[in-house]
Amino acid sequence: MPLTAVIPAVVAGTNAEALDDELTALGFKKVVYNADTGKTVLLLRNWTVTGIDNAGVEQSIDKTVVVHVTK
Repeated sequence: MPLTAVIPAVVAGTNAEALDDELTALGFKKVVYNADTGKTVLLLRNWTVTGIDNAGVEQSIDKTVVVHVTK
């Protein structure tokens, strides 16, 4: 049975780097950062989180977590 964790629900306004640390600590292995401008997200500390898919949902840590960010 795969390990699961709950995706954080209150993330809007969080620094992307801080959220990445939190998601890693929860055990999520695949996190995708989706920029509202379509630009490639390189330095997470320069981005602010606007939302996250499946907020508050428990899912497998092997499943991709999609985080939406803006500059």
